[in-house]
Amino acid sequence: MAMTFWVTTEATRRGPVGLVAPLTAMSPALTVILAVAILGERISFEQGFGIGAALAGSVLLSFRPRAPQALAGWLPLALASLVLQGLGAFIAKVLVTASGPTDLLVTSAAVQLIVGLIIARGEPLGGRELLQGRGLATAVILVAAAVATIGYLSALSVGPASVIVPLVATSPALGGLLGILTLHETVTRRQLAGIALGGFAAVLLATAA
Repeated sequence: MAMTFWVTTEATRRGPVGLVAPLTAMSPALTVILAVAILGERISFEQGFGIGAALAGSVLLSFRPRAPQALAGWLPLALASLVLQGLGAFIAKVLVTASGPTDLLVTSAAVQLIVGLIIARGEPLGGRELLQGRGLATAVILVAAAVATIGYLSALSVGPASVIVPLVATSPALGGLLGILTLHETVTRRQLAGIALGGFAAVLLATAA
C-alpha cells in the first residue's frame, strides 16, 4: 500500500494529470481479469455492464487538461501504479479471510493512518486543535479513511473481487455529486457524464451482486 501510494503520487507529480489519472483509474479492470481468470469468479451480463460503466465513469471524472510541463519518466510510474493498485486488490482478496480481523486488516489501516499523517503533517494536530476546526476535520478524515480501508478489505473477504473493486471505484461519483450540491462547484459536461455513469454503475453492481 505504501509503495502504491508513493508510485501514484510520483506519477501524478511528474506527468500530465490528464493522462496519469485516467490510466490509473483503469486498475479495477486488472483486478477483474485476475479474479475471473485465477479465482474462477463469474460475472453476469448486468455486472459486466456495470463494470464497464464504472471504469468509463472513473476515466471521465479523472480526466483533466494536460499539465504544460511534464517531467520525464512518468509513464512507467503510471503503469506501475495501475498494476500495483489492481494487483493489490486481488492479493487482498486472496489473503483476507472471512473469519474476522486479520493482520492484513490491521496493518492496512495502520498504513492508511501513517500515510494520512504524513500528508497532514502541516496541519495543527495538537490536543486543543484536534477538538475544533481544521484539526478536528483532519482527525475525523484520518479515522474514516482507516475504517473505510477495513470495510473494503472485509467486503473483499466475503464477496467477489470482480464486483466489489469496480463498485468501490465509483466512489468519486458520489464525491463529485456532493461537491456540486453542497459546495456549488462548477462542473463540465464530461464530469456530469462521469458522475452519471458512476452512479448508474454503483446501482447496477449493488443490485446485481
